[in-house]
Amino acid sequence: MYNNWYLSYDEELTNNNYITPKRCSEALEKYLFNKQGDILDLGCGTGLSGKEIISKGFNQVDGTDFSEKMLQEADSKKIYRNLFLHDLNSDVYNFDNKYDAIVAAGVISPNHAKPKALKNCIEFIKPNGLIIFSLNDHAYNDLDFLGKIHSIIDDYNLKIIEKKYGDHLSKISLKSWIYVVKK
Repeated sequence: MYNNWYLSYDEELTNNNYITPKRCSEALEKYLFNKQGDILDLGCGTGLSGKEIISKGFNQVDGTDFSEKMLQEADSKKIYRNLFLHDLNSDVYNFDNKYDAIVAAGVISPNHAKPKALKNCIEFIKPNGLIIFSLNDHAYNDLDFLGKIHSIIDDYNLKIIEKKYGDHLSKISLKSWIYVVKK
């Protein structure tokens, strides 16, 4: 699906007022004071989230996605320091870096990256590092899915430092929660 969607992805999401990447980058700016901090854009797609992160003055941003075509589109925008082809639903993550923050804008969802994607990221977060992720209305209202998210937060002693509800795709009245958790 995503290997065919990459050509119209940005336009479709922009036309539906996709605001989640901006909201996640605002949360990142609020809680990560080191503009030289290492950031991983988890499920970066074509780079919409990375573009928002860069707009806040961060410049050490890596991206990962499971779609080669999406990554090629992201690479053409010259946003990312490094790009990795990686399936977020796999059991093994292998990044060369530890990150000050990992951002997953519009990625954690029953139909996309499963809750274990968050769990698998924890070892790649520096002490006191941040994980910023969104859960749209569909994901948040799936009580089993939400329970798994909160179990990971509890099991790994992550601290929720902000949880804020707002627009996701405002043109179709879909909203999302933005979570900011600290390791």
